[in-house]
Amino acid sequence: METFNWKVKPGMGIESEPRVRSVRFGDGYEQRRPDGFNTNLEKYSITLSPKNPEAQVVRVFLEKHAGVTAFLWKPPHQMNTIKVLCRKWSFSVGVLRTDIQAEFEMTLV
Repeated sequence: METFNWKVKPGMGIESEPRVRSVRFGDGYEQRRPDGFNTNLEKYSITLSPKNPEAQVVRVFLEKHAGVTAFLWKPPHQMNTIKVLCRKWSFSVGVLRTDIQAEFEMTLV
């Protein structure tokens, strides 16, 4: 399994939305429980700004995985490497550098 080793810019966003099953009863009571295992898989909104030639290498990496194949990534300021998918990314090409925005989704498989 390949690893995404490029440094991301500060200000990364982390989104959590736990999967929950709930049942509402007629008297206003609601019962909730987790919807399966690992119900809180996070999404990371990252930005990087490599020089233009290196940005092409990042692009090839993301296109190779095509939102289907997971890869390893170590989020900044975290101890563990996690498996992620990247289904969405965009490039803004400048004179010397390219800004890349991507969304990494934690996955188990």
